[in-house]
Amino acid sequence: MKVQICIFLFALILSLGCKKSTTVDVLLDGNYTGVLVITNSIKSVPVTRPISISLKDGKFNIAPGADANLKPSGGKGTYTFKNGIGYFTDEGVWTADFDWNMILNGEYDIRSSGIDLTLRKRFSAKTDFSPAISYATIDYEYILKRSN
Repeated sequence: MKVQICIFLFALILSLGCKKSTTVDVLLDGNYTGVLVITNSIKSVPVTRPISISLKDGKFNIAPGADANLKPSGGKGTYTFKNGIGYFTDEGVWTADFDWNMILNGEYDIRSSGIDLTLRKRFSAKTDFSPAISYATIDYEYILKRSN
């Protein structure tokens, strides 16, 4: 009886340990639609902006969302991907009258399932904060779904 229980427990542990990963360690070429979510630690409601991104052969192109008057109204450039981090370089020339962190430029943590794609902007850590000063944090995250 002990042998049967041991075999059952071994088979159970083995089957639980063989779970297939649901993340894909690559950026798949294609067209993605979704939103850019801007979360501010001071405001209770995040700002969302519709976005469409095309990824192909190391190049990206952003089409303006429903309101083409919002800045930035697009963008294009190149990207590389390594170890779950995307490195985007925007080639556009921009005016100074909006938050440049909304431009797809810099380093992004990437989560992908092959269909869903999330790009979360990475910022370098600041170490010179005074304990008497409180700073707001702002996060920029593209939440996208592959459309083809």
